[in-house]
Amino acid sequence: MLTAVLVFYLALSLGIDFYIKRRAKKASDFLIAGRQLGLPLTTATLAAVQIGAGVVLGSSEVAAASGVWPGLWYGLGCGGGLILAGVLVAARLRHLGGVVPLDFFAKRYGKERWVRVWAWLSNIPSLMGILVAQLIAAGSVLSVFGFDFKHGVILISAVLLFYSVMAGMWGVVLVDFVQVGIIILGIPLVTIVSIFKLGSIHAVSSLLATPFVPAGMGSQAVFLIVPFLLAISVSYNAFMRYQSARSARTAQWGCILAGIMVIFVSFCTALSGAAGHLMYPKVSYSAVLPHTISSVLPPVLAGVVVAGLLGAAMNSGSSLLIGLAGCFSRDFYNMVLHPTESLDELKYARLVSRATIAVALAAAVMIAFVAKGILPTMILFNYPYMGSLLIPLLGGVLWRGANIKGAFASMLAGGCIAMAALFMGAAGWRAAWFNVDLGLMIAYAVSAVVFVIVSQLTKVTAASHA
Repeated sequence: MLTAVLVFYLALSLGIDFYIKRRAKKASDFLIAGRQLGLPLTTATLAAVQIGAGVVLGSSEVAAASGVWPGLWYGLGCGGGLILAGVLVAARLRHLGGVVPLDFFAKRYGKERWVRVWAWLSNIPSLMGILVAQLIAAGSVLSVFGFDFKHGVILISAVLLFYSVMAGMWGVVLVDFVQVGIIILGIPLVTIVSIFKLGSIHAVSSLLATPFVPAGMGSQAVFLIVPFLLAISVSYNAFMRYQSARSARTAQWGCILAGIMVIFVSFCTALSGAAGHLMYPKVSYSAVLPHTISSVLPPVLAGVVVAGLLGAAMNSGSSLLIGLAGCFSRDFYNMVLHPTESLDELKYARLVSRATIAVALAAAVMIAFVAKGILPTMILFNYPYMGSLLIPLLGGVLWRGANIKGAFASMLAGGCIAMAALFMGAAGWRAAWFNVDLGLMIAYAVSAVVFVIVSQLTKVTAASHA
């Protein structure tokens, strides 16, 4: 029965994309849905980008191991990041237009080809790390229900390839809408049933009574909350969805509503993970949520919710593939190789986008077979892009005094620290004088200080020579 429901869900996803593919006529249709999304679709797709492996399976895994509130950390960072984006920048960035974040950088500071090259290079590991985590999650969900992990990853990748290449952002958005609906209804239901299964108010109270930051986990809290709390505002995935929205106001409220939804779902998955660990202590932390779903719900309903979990990972993966397509086709193929032409006028822009998706997916599959851990993989590989470009991009939106020299200096300072933290974390090397968990926070802080000082000094210098 479970297999039948999963097959039906996959077929439904493919059917939606086959139906909508005619809308992806131009490169801009493929990448930003022709800027035609209303509030419901904008909200759903912004929420779906975050309600993937990290918020659903990552939150339940951390909660099973460390408690409900640590399980909420990542979702609080992602959901809070969306709310901050809506309050601070989404409307303005949508009004300014563009396709990818470096389009705003070029308008704010001027066109610099090397910045596009660096954004392209640094964003590849960022998006690939999160994509790999989605594939790991999808394979893990299927393995709990009898599928071989590697075969599950390959199956999901094949479906991702088909509907990402076929319809682009339009297809992703419509499947996002279905998937978010399943998650918003299904995960709270699992939480409620799990609480009743515990059979004791005292047990539930004890789960909620754990400290928000347990002893010795302070740096891990920073590691899970801070990166996306700050960086979502100018991430490729969020930025391309601002541009897909019909208006600036739609982008703004889509972010705020999506952020609330993400925090709500994260709390429910964390509570379900902690409750599931109490009921099934022998089940591994990573498998506790799918195991709980299959145990507490009737088979058909369990199949629907599991399909939603699988869809969460798949659609986040598809969103990342579209982000990679935008990174290659806009940043590299268009603005580095053909900077004087518009994206839609380039003959091979859609082909470059689709080829990027195919190659990136093949590479992600191979990495997924050897990668360890969902949340560390997602966050650590974001360090180069976020460490170097968050402050110049976000500061450029919020501060009129920012200038090109300050932006370049902050990119260099933050990027060097972030790259060092990435290599240390990937190698498993811990230095007494440098905590990798805090590496991105340190990169942000140093980058911000350099950004302000250099912008101010060069402003004064320019004025003195005027």
